[in-house]
Amino acid sequence: MSDRAFQRDPDPGPSRRGAYRELTPAAVVGGVLLGAVLNMGIVFAGLQIGFTIVGSAVAAVLGFGILRGLLRRGTILEVNVFQTVASGVNTVNAGIIFTVPVLFLLGLEQDIHFSSLLLASVGGALLGVVLIVPLRKQIIEYERLRFPEGTAVAAILRAPGAGLQKSLLLIGGIVVSGLVTFLTQARLVPAPGAAPMPDGTVPKVPVLPAEFDLGAFLHVPASFNFWLAVSLLSLGAGFIAGRGGLVVLYGTLLNYWFLIPAAILLGWLPEHLPEGAEGLASGDLTALPHGAPAQAFFGAFAHFTSRHLGIGLILGGAVAGILVAAPALKAALASIRSGGGGDGEREELPVSVLNLGTVVGLVMLFVATLVAGGGEVGVVKALLATLAGAVWLWVAGLVVAQTTGRTDWSPLSGLALIAIAIMMGILGTGREMIVPAVTIGAAICVATSMCADMMADLKTGYLVGSRPIRQQLAQLLTCWIGPAIALATVVVLWKAYGFGPEQARILHERAVAAGGVALEHHVALGGSPDTLPKGTPELGAPQASALEAAIQIVQSGDVPLGKYLAGALLGLLVSVLVSPGIGVMVGLSLYLPFEYMAVFGIGGLLALLAQRLKGEKWIENVGVPVAAGLIVGDALVNVLFAVYQVASSF
Repeated sequence: MSDRAFQRDPDPGPSRRGAYRELTPAAVVGGVLLGAVLNMGIVFAGLQIGFTIVGSAVAAVLGFGILRGLLRRGTILEVNVFQTVASGVNTVNAGIIFTVPVLFLLGLEQDIHFSSLLLASVGGALLGVVLIVPLRKQIIEYERLRFPEGTAVAAILRAPGAGLQKSLLLIGGIVVSGLVTFLTQARLVPAPGAAPMPDGTVPKVPVLPAEFDLGAFLHVPASFNFWLAVSLLSLGAGFIAGRGGLVVLYGTLLNYWFLIPAAILLGWLPEHLPEGAEGLASGDLTALPHGAPAQAFFGAFAHFTSRHLGIGLILGGAVAGILVAAPALKAALASIRSGGGGDGEREELPVSVLNLGTVVGLVMLFVATLVAGGGEVGVVKALLATLAGAVWLWVAGLVVAQTTGRTDWSPLSGLALIAIAIMMGILGTGREMIVPAVTIGAAICVATSMCADMMADLKTGYLVGSRPIRQQLAQLLTCWIGPAIALATVVVLWKAYGFGPEQARILHERAVAAGGVALEHHVALGGSPDTLPKGTPELGAPQASALEAAIQIVQSGDVPLGKYLAGALLGLLVSVLVSPGIGVMVGLSLYLPFEYMAVFGIGGLLALLAQRLKGEKWIENVGVPVAAGLIVGDALVNVLFAVYQVASSF
C-alpha cells in the first residue's frame, strides 16, 4: 500500500484548527499513564523474547476508547497526541533493557550509580527528541519512507467508528492472556508426589505448565529442540509481526534445527560438555537425553558458537544500515535549515529550543559519565566520551529512522554494541570502566530508540494532518518519564526472578543463601542450578547476554575473529542484498529461546492464514487489537507477580 492511500488531510486553516482539540491535558496525561503501563509490561516482554513491541497501535486503539468512547470529546488529532505520548513514554524501554541488565549479569549490581544512570538515560531521551527533529522533512516529506507501523496507526486514527469496538477486543485479549498467564504462574495446586516440608506445608505448582517438550512427545531427538512455551505474548507478537517477523523464526530454526545438529555431526562441540550430554562427542544425534541435559547443552553451545556468530551478524547488519543510510546524510544536514509552514504557523520546534535541548542533554551525559566513573574517569575522558557519544547517537538515530521507515525493524541492538565498544575504547577496558561505559551506552541506546519512535509518530501525524510541532512538544515535555519506569521495572524483575542465560543458577544460589525452608521450597518446585522452579518465567535477556559476551571478549582480548567475521560478512550481505535490518534480526535470533520463537512463528503463520481467509480489514479491525491484548495481558500479569514477590520478601 502506498502513501497515496493515506494522503495528508487538507489544512483545516487557522480558524478551524483553533477549535480543533489536539495538544490537550487529557491527551498528555492519558498518554503518560498508558505509556507507563505499557512500559512495565513490555520491559518484561523484552527480557523474555529479546525484542520490544512499540505501543503506538495499542495506544491509538485505547486512545479512541478513552477519549472518544468514554470522555466523548477526543478528536483524531487529540488521539494522535495521546498515542505519541504513550509510545514515547514506552519506547525508551528498548534502550534500557538492551544495555542496563548487563551490569547485573556481570555482577556489578553494587557498583551501579542509579542516579547517574537515570540522569544519562533522561539526557539520552532528550537528545533523541531534539536531534531527530531536523531530519523529519527529509525522511518523511522528501524521501516519503513507508513506516509501516506509523501508517498502520494512521489507518486506526482515520477509522473513528471502530475505535470503541477495537478497545473492547483489546481488553478481551488482555483478560484472556492475563488469565492464562496467571494459571502458569500462580502456585495453586499441590506438587505431584511432593512430601510435606518441615513447616507442614506442601509445595504447590501452577495449574498449567509454562512450557512443554513437544519433541519428547513426538519422539524427535532432543538434539532438535522442540520445546513450546505457553506464551500468548509470543503468539500475539508473532501475529502482529506477520510475514515481516518470520525472519526471526527462520534464524531460530537455522540455529536449533540445522546449525546445532550439523555441529554435532561434525564434532564442533564445546570442550566440556554438560552432564548427561557427553554422548554427543561420538556425533550421535540421539545421544542427548530430553530435559535438563538438552537445555544445558543448548546453553553451552550458545557460549561456544551461536552467540559469536550472532554478534557478527548484528554488527554486520548494523554496518549495512549505515551504508544504506549514508546517501541521506548530506540531505539531512541540509534539512536542518528548513523553515516554518506556509500559513505563517511554525512547523517545527524553534532552533533555539533544539540548541538548548542539545546542550542540556550533553551536559547530563557529561555529568553522568563523571559520577558513574566513581572518580576513575577524568574530565577529559568524560568530555571525549560525551562528544563521541553525541556523534554516534546522531548517526545511529538516522540509521534507525531509515531502517524503521523501510522495514519496521531497527538494528538497535547492534548499534548499542558499537556504542559501548566506542565508550570502552575511550574510557578503558578495565572492570571499573564498565559501569560508566554502559551508562553512556544506555543513554545512546535510549536516544536511538526515541529517534525511531518519534519519526514513526511524526509519519502518523503527517498522514492525519497534525502540526509536527505539537507532537514534538508533547514528546519533549514527557521524554523524561519513560527511563525512570523502565529502570525501576528492570530492578524489580531482577530481585524477583533474576534474568539472563544463568537465571536458574542465580535463583538457586539465592535459595542456598537463604537456606532452610526457602531452599527446600525451591528444590521441591524443581529448582536447581540448571532448571528454574515451576512457575518462574524464563527471562533470558538475550540482548544483554550478547552485550555481556562482547564486553568479556573485549576485556580478555581473546576475540574469536573467525566466527565474528563470518557472521559479520553474512549479516552485511543479507542486509544489503535483501533489506536493512534483516541481518541484525537473524543475528539476534541466534540468542532467542526456541520455545518462545516457535510460538512467535505460529502467530506469524496464523496472521498469514487469516489474511488469506479474512482479508486485511479483518486483520486490522479484529486480529491486531486481540493480539495486542495478548501481549499486554501476559506481560502485565508477570510484572505484577514480580512486584508481589519482591514486596513479600521485605
